[in-house]
Parts: sequence; structure tokens; C-alpha cells
Amino acid sequence: MHQLATLIALPVRARRAARLLALVCSGLSCLPGPALAQVFKLQCSVEGKVPALDDLKLPAAKVTVELQTIGKHLYFNVVGPRPYDMRVSSLETEAYLGTNLTSSSRLGARRKNRATEKETEIIIDRSSVELTAHNDTDYQGKAVRVDYAGKCKIGA
Repeated sequence: MHQLATLIALPVRARRAARLLALVCSGLSCLPGPALAQVFKLQCSVEGKVPALDDLKLPAAKVTVELQTIGKHLYFNVVGPRPYDMRVSSLETEAYLGTNLTSSSRLGARRKNRATEKETEIIIDRSSVELTAHNDTDYQGKAVRVDYAGKCKIGA
């Protein structure tokens, strides 16, 4: 939780709340679990394009990116109109291979379907708070990758 607060430059009120929660949970009295998994929200203006279809541009949209950490895993939920809505996590399951792409300059995760090899990835640059993402999908019976990019603001 405390680690997430330092990932993106949060408003003062949110930073204070994160520090307080980190202090309270620094002992063994707080066990990690869904009840402590605070959701951070980013409001983003994004545009999509399909490179395989001569860079076909999709209409711009406003989306909300919900970011959550539970244990060592990152969870992204992009809420918006189709085809911008998507879910990505670094959690590995029987169906999906999840990868945490977080580094000193970015925050991100990739999810790959083990059966279909389709991939979804979200990356948020820490300094500029810009989102880049891609999602493999079917379009007219053909597998294509949709690329997304846009600027985000912290807060709900």
C-alpha cells in the first residue's frame, strides 16, 4: 500500500492518507487482504488505433483507470466505452500469464491468455501520468492489436 502511494505523485490529501495507513499497517497487526486494498483512480482521455488496419483511428473517449495492489500483484480495470474497457493484472492463473511491468519510471502490467496467446497491457508513465496500452482482439474474424494512448489526471 505505501509503495503504491509513492508510484504516482498524489495530491497532498491522498499522500497523507497513504502515509497514515502505512504507519498503521507497519506492524504485524495488519494482514494483507482485500479489505485494505485501496483503489486509486485516474481519469484519462484516450485515443485508440489499429495498426493492422492502416492505423484505423477509434473515436476518442474518456475512461477511468482503477488501480489496485493486493500483495505483490497489480490490478488495472479500465472503465469506459467499448473497445476501451479492459482488465489487466500481474496475477498468474491457469488461464492467464500475468507480468508486473513496474519500474522506476513506469507502472504497468501485462496479461496473456495461455490458450489464445492474446495479450493485454497497460503502462502508466510516472512522471507524465500518460497511459499507453494495447489489447489483442478479433475484428471481422481476424486477430488484431488495438493500441491506446492518452493523458491522465489523478483523482475521481
